[in-house]
Amino acid sequence: MKNNETKMSIRGIQWRAFSMVVEEHINNYTVPQYGDFPDDYVEAWTPEECVLAIGKYVRRFNNPTRPGQQMLDMKKIAHFAQITYEKLAKMMEEAGEKDV
Repeated sequence: MKNNETKMSIRGIQWRAFSMVVEEHINNYTVPQYGDFPDDYVEAWTPEECVLAIGKYVRRFNNPTRPGQQMLDMKKIAHFAQITYEKLAKMMEEAGEKDV
């Protein structure tokens, strides 16, 4: 193994598998329904609005409305977390700040 390579942890492997599930959700559900960056409606949202959307899915975790709802909501939470991260990173870059 080269010095700049790290051994993949089991959690890292699990994250990659989950990220592929979320990617499929984005490509086959979200983009066809809502459009793609930069023309989707969440582009106008603030990071706070994205976090509020995450909260919506968190709050309904114990009261799913249909079979598979919790699994779908986990994909939505991950996607909104990624969108929030991108928005925050852009704000930090514009302010000359660095990610921690």
